[in-house]
Formats: sequence, structure tokens, C-alpha cells
Amino acid sequence: MGATWTLATALHPAMAADLQCPGPEAWQTAQLTQLAAYSEACEENALFQAHKGALLLAEGQIELAAIALEKALLLRPDLPGAQLDYAQALAQIGLKGSARALLQEVLQRPDIQPSLKQKLSQSSGAATSLGGIAGASSWTWNTLLQTTAGHETNLNSATYSEYLTLWLSNGPVDLALADTAKPIAGKGLKTQLAAQGQTPLGFGELGLSAMLTAKNSPQHPEGNNRSVEGSIKYSLPMPLGLAVAPHWASGQWQAALGSTQFWIGSASAYLDQSAQLKFMWNTLNSPCRLAPAIGSMAQTFPQSASLNGNYRFGRIEMTCTNGGTQETQLSFGSGTDRAIDPMRPGGDKKRADLILRHERLWGNGQLTLLARYSENKDQLNFSELLGDLKTNTKRQDVSISYWLPVSKQWRVGLNVETTSQKSNNSLFNLKNLGVYAGLRWSNT
Repeated sequence: MGATWTLATALHPAMAADLQCPGPEAWQTAQLTQLAAYSEACEENALFQAHKGALLLAEGQIELAAIALEKALLLRPDLPGAQLDYAQALAQIGLKGSARALLQEVLQRPDIQPSLKQKLSQSSGAATSLGGIAGASSWTWNTLLQTTAGHETNLNSATYSEYLTLWLSNGPVDLALADTAKPIAGKGLKTQLAAQGQTPLGFGELGLSAMLTAKNSPQHPEGNNRSVEGSIKYSLPMPLGLAVAPHWASGQWQAALGSTQFWIGSASAYLDQSAQLKFMWNTLNSPCRLAPAIGSMAQTFPQSASLNGNYRFGRIEMTCTNGGTQETQLSFGSGTDRAIDPMRPGGDKKRADLILRHERLWGNGQLTLLARYSENKDQLNFSELLGDLKTNTKRQDVSISYWLPVSKQWRVGLNVETTSQKSNNSLFNLKNLGVYAGLRWSNT
């Protein structure tokens, strides 16, 4: 991609002159450190920005290269050399859908030399020159298998309340809970199997993911559970080229369908089916990226059909990266869970959640912090037996994990997780502390 200036100048010789910026002969052979002397005067010169971006890309400064190349294309959207370099930068940042769409736009240009067009159209050539963002029709898969053993203070997710107050016709009565309904502490074994695949499709990218998790306790089978999650996503860059919209409007649309099934023991306890539409902004001049989303989720409780509901929500996500060594994700969502059965305990529910995830390299391993806060508010009384009580439940989940590589594909790790749920309805008060250690295998 070092021929960016040559190709762009050959196609647009009139751009070689600039009243405020020296001609290309002054800086076209300059090294990256020497360009600083021309930066201010050539800030609005598309060829200069394209040349600067190509040098930054060659030096591995991908995000700075993307910013310079974006400036070049905002000034002159029809510079094919800059388009190719920008596509490569986008692919290395992780925006492969946008990169692929930009490459397809270049291939449609009538002024591209036939030999170059043929090279870019070939699968092997495109994969070599643009990091595999075009021409490749095969799937790329990432898989993970993890098993950990540890101890929990509440294997069966039981309430920690000692009694329940019932409001009967003759007044309130305190009902002590049976020992079988109280938390059980003990050893547990957790297993997780996950797979994620992507493949180019049209101008976008199709993705599939699936995850199986299971928790088993040899001494306390009442704490056994398992779940299966799956999703299908399609990401489409918008706009397809920088010529049709300013940079702040560029990004990717993503449509997703998903489902989750949860079992307690061998009995199905929960099933949901969801749909979501998200737009991920390409904020290349900032280390953070915003992604608003809307969605709907149908929730089914096979053992308690009266609890079924439809949850409609809005969400805003922000992801910030720092030099490839750490990443922070912040997500806030809220919506309404509408009851299907008008007699559902509590009626409709207002829900909100805040999620923070931070990952960073620490020593030779990876440290991950995950914190989640959620709140549920019932719109109606939960039950006549509990009096005039509209349930309001707040929950905090925090986990810290550290995984240390012992070989290319194997890691050993430790995870500490804690849950605290408090409610004005004592049925929903619970807390748990778990510590697990084990092995992880992945092909990445």
C-alpha cells in the first residue's frame, strides 16, 4: 500500500498544486518524522493526508493512519489509493464489514487498471493485501472450552430470608421457611463450551454464535443447572462509501436474532427469544465507539406460565480501547416487561440495567472485571397475601477473573464472583459468593 500517493496523483494531477501547502515534491519522499514540518500547512491537502496515512499504516500505527486516511477521503472521496489503505486500516481495527464495502466500491471504479482490479478480485490476492477482508467465502471460527472447580455459598440460588410475612384476614403472620428452601453451600463444577463464526455475505458479514454452560454439584444435585444460548447476526456497513455521507454518519447496522434456554436439574425453567437492531458508529477520531440499539424479547417460564412476558427495551453501549492492551465496555438499557397474563404477580415491570466490563493485560495474563447493576419495579401488587406490596428488587453482580497462558492454546485461571440481591419482597432476597479455578482451551 506504499503507492498511495503515486496512484492518487496519477489519477488527479490537478491536486498536486496547493497555494498554502508545498507541492508533493517537497514531502513525497519524506519520512514520517519529517512530515511534522508540513502538517499545519497541509492539513487540508488530501494527497498529503493520504501519504501520511500510508506511512503510519506501514509503521503499524493503525488508528492514527485511519484518521489521516479518513481526512484524505473527506477532502477527496475518489482517491482509490487512499481508499485501499483506509480499507486495510479499517480491517485491522476490526471494522471488516466497512472495509469490505469500501473495497467493493473501489472495484466498481472505471478508472482502476484491469490488472489491479483482477488482483483485488482474487481471493488469495485480496486476502494477502487486505488482511482477508475480501474474496474469502470460507468461515472463520473461534472456539473455547473451559472447566473450573470451586465452592459457592448459595448453590441453589435460594432466598436468605428466615421467614415470610403473610397478610391474612386476622392480621399478619410470620411464616418460617423450611430448611430445604434455604441456601446450600458446597462444591461445584462449571463447564463452558462456546463457538463463534463469521463469513462475508454480500456487502456485509454474517455471524453465528453458540454457548453451552453447565454447573453440577456432586453433593447437592438440587443446585445443578445448564443453559444454551445461540444467536445469528448480520452486519452491514452504512454508508457504503464516504462520498455519500459525512464521517460521523458512517458505521455498521447490525440485526440479530437470539435465544436462551435454561434448565434446573432436568426441568426446563426458562426460555427466551429476542430480536435486536443496533447501529455501531465508526468514531475513528476517538478511542471510544457508541452503539445505540432497540430490541424485543419474548420470555417464557414453562413451569409458571403466569410469569410469561414480552420485554421491549432500548440500549446504548460504549466501547473504549487503549493501544490494544485494554478495553472497557459500558452499557445501559431500560424497558418494560409487559405481562401476557393479566393476573401475573406484579403485573407489568419496569426494568433497567447498567453493565461495566473492563479487560486488560496484566503481567503475562488477562485480567477481567465485570460488574452489573439491575433494578426491577412491579407496577401492581405482587400478591394479596403479601399486602399492599409492589416489588422493587435491586441486584449487583461482580466478578473478577485472571487467566494466565501456559501454552499457545491453554490457560489456567481463577474467578471470584459475588451476587447481592435486595428487595422489599423477602422472597427475592439472595446473596452468593463463588470462587472457581480451572483450565481454558481456545484456538485463538
